[in-house]
Amino acid sequence: MSQPILETVALRRRFQVSQGVFKPKATLNAVNGVDLRVHRGETLGIVGESGCGKSTLAQMLLNLLPPSDGEVIFDGKPVSQTSRAAFARRVQPVFQDPFSSLNPRKTILDIVSVPLRVHGIGSRAEQDKAARAMMDRVGLPARFADRYPKELSGGQRQRVAIARALVMRPEVVICDEPTSALDASVQSQILNLLMELKAEFNLTYVFISHNLSVVEHIADRVAVMYLGRVVEMNATDRIFDAPQHPYTRALLESVLTVAPGQGVPDLALGAGFPDPLHPAPGCTFHPRCPLAFDACRSRVPEAVNVVTGGAACHLTERETAHA
Repeated sequence: MSQPILETVALRRRFQVSQGVFKPKATLNAVNGVDLRVHRGETLGIVGESGCGKSTLAQMLLNLLPPSDGEVIFDGKPVSQTSRAAFARRVQPVFQDPFSSLNPRKTILDIVSVPLRVHGIGSRAEQDKAARAMMDRVGLPARFADRYPKELSGGQRQRVAIARALVMRPEVVICDEPTSALDASVQSQILNLLMELKAEFNLTYVFISHNLSVVEHIADRVAVMYLGRVVEMNATDRIFDAPQHPYTRALLESVLTVAPGQGVPDLALGAGFPDPLHPAPGCTFHPRCPLAFDACRSRVPEAVNVVTGGAACHLTERETAHA
C-alpha cells in the first residue's frame, strides 16, 4: 500500500487536572499511545463513547494541540516541522456545532471566503467568486450570501462550515462529529453531500463520531477508541460483521434497534464508564468486560498493528495462540 497521507506514531496527550483544594493534580491520559495510518482517498472512522479521547485526537491531527509525546506525520513529514499556514492549506476541519464555529457577526459570504483572505489567495473579487461557487456546490442559494448564521437552520449552517473547509481545496478534512447536532433526515443529507464532495475533490476524511450507524455508512476503515487507546481497527465490514474486541461488540449491541419495544439491550457490562483519571490496571476495559480473565487484570494488551489491524485484547491473543 502507498505511503499514508496522515499518520500518528505513539501519539500521547496528557493533561494535569485539578482534584480540588489541597489535593494534588492528577494526570489525565486523554490520548495514550495511538498509532494510525490514513491513506489518500479513504475515510477512516474513529468511534467510541464520550470521553474516550476522540476530540483530543482530532485537535492534534489538526495541529491545534501539541502532543505530549509521539508525532503526527503529514505526507511523510512531521507536522511539528511544517508551518501552520502550509498545513492549514492542506488540512481543514468540520466541527460538531456549526453555530459556535461560525462568526455570528460575519455574513455567510465573508465566512466562506475567510480562509482565502487569511492565506492571501487571489484578489477580493476572485475570493468572492470562489466562495460563491463553493456555496452553490454545497447547496446554499446565492441569496444566502448576505445572511448571518443565526438566520440559517442547523443543516444550512453545517453546509456553510463545509464550504468554508473546502474553499481552499484541501487534501484532508477532519470531521469531528459533523452530524451529531442535526436531525436524522438532515444528517442523511449532509452525509450524502460529504460523500459526493469526497469523490468530486479527491478528498481524504478522518470522520469522528459516536454514532456507529453513521460511521458504517461513510467509512472505509474504523478505529475504535476506549480511554485514549485504539482497541480495535479494521475494514468497516469486518468491524460490523465480525468484531473482535468485547468493547466493539458492546458498542454494536448498544445501537438502537428498529424493532418496536427492543431499544438498548442489557449488555451485562457491569460498571459504567470509568473515571479516566484512575483507569484500571492491565486492560482498562476489564472492569466492564464479561469475558475478562486474570491476564486482563494485570497486563496491558499489545497495541493494534497499524498495518494489519486487529484488536488489542488478551482474549484475541489467546484464541490466536490456540488456533
